[in-house]
Amino acid sequence: MLSRRQLATVAASAALSQAQNPDRPWDLLIRHGDVRDPGRGFAARADVAVRDGQVAAIAPGLDPRQAREVINAAGLYVVPGLVDLHSHIYFGGGSVPSIDADPVAARSGVTTWVDAGSFAYDNAGGFRRYIVDRSQVRVFGFVYLYPANRDPTADPVRHARASMKATADVIAAHPHCLLGVKVQIGSNMNGRYSPEFLRIARELCDDHKLKLMVHISDAPPDVPEILNHLRPGDILTHAYTGHGTSLCDPAGKLKPGVAEARARGVLFDLGHGLGSFSFAEARKCLAAGFPVDTISSDLYARNIEGPVYDMPTTMTKLLHLGMPFDDVLRRSTVAPARIIGRLPGMGTLVPGAPADLALLSLEDGEFRLVDSLRQEETAKRRISCRLTICRGRRLLAPL
Repeated sequence: MLSRRQLATVAASAALSQAQNPDRPWDLLIRHGDVRDPGRGFAARADVAVRDGQVAAIAPGLDPRQAREVINAAGLYVVPGLVDLHSHIYFGGGSVPSIDADPVAARSGVTTWVDAGSFAYDNAGGFRRYIVDRSQVRVFGFVYLYPANRDPTADPVRHARASMKATADVIAAHPHCLLGVKVQIGSNMNGRYSPEFLRIARELCDDHKLKLMVHISDAPPDVPEILNHLRPGDILTHAYTGHGTSLCDPAGKLKPGVAEARARGVLFDLGHGLGSFSFAEARKCLAAGFPVDTISSDLYARNIEGPVYDMPTTMTKLLHLGMPFDDVLRRSTVAPARIIGRLPGMGTLVPGAPADLALLSLEDGEFRLVDSLRQEETAKRRISCRLTICRGRRLLAPL
């Protein structure tokens, strides 16, 4: 894997090459990689050409003389850029200590982040101006139902209800980057107010046709009651939590309403996080035939040094639990991209699609993995990122 200084040297050489060869039709050519596009079931040794921020061609044996910059991807998987549906990348208003989007993306293959409720309506403008508009990667967000800048003496339920119109208005004002509403449900989160907050969020999303993401943790309320409030296209995150709102009972059987919710179109997201992923619970759900729909990290400052680290590590945990590599890719690219639904072709590799790519390796060895309950396991393979390309350009981590 190239060091940051080596990557910077390569980037400088590429810029010089582009200046010296302005008439070559492709900006970038990635050669000899194992191209995987799970959205269309494509898997072949091929080259990928990029021009003007889009995929220009995919075929074996593309002419390197037609490209201003050439990358040798032999031995690597060339896949759509990773899409992390649950992360925290906003600063300056929320209670979650967030991360910087671009530097982490550069080393992890993520080309699209979704902030899952680090901010409420009163900080949404700052999210757009200082995060969305200034990031090299693509950034979207869910607006948290309960404002951070609130009167601590106010009745929480009354305050949340009074914020409904402002929340809907700010999402309507920023439709290109705001996806819907996030609410935290559980006795350890919003406590006795959780059921009422869930009803408020449901009413808000129904009235304004918004997508709802629901965080689960400790019961009450338990997962069947929560799922009763979710509609097709809504997202339940922390699906493999080891806490009381687990999807399976102690015997490993899916709780009432779980399979029915999926059947009617409710989506189940991993959302690893500091306290929301259990190897034991994941095994129960997988044994019950219930894989998550999307793999996400719930990455923020308190878990970036472990146990989460990044998206490739989170993906490695599902690979370790027996999920096939292509299924892991699908749940980390095209599946979350379809939920976002803002950019045609996102999460795929076809001519005309956004040139968002990750170059990944599958490494053999012994790799320590830790879940949110601090249970350790050793994986025999891991997924690593060698290069991230977003909007047709390399992302470089700071020196």
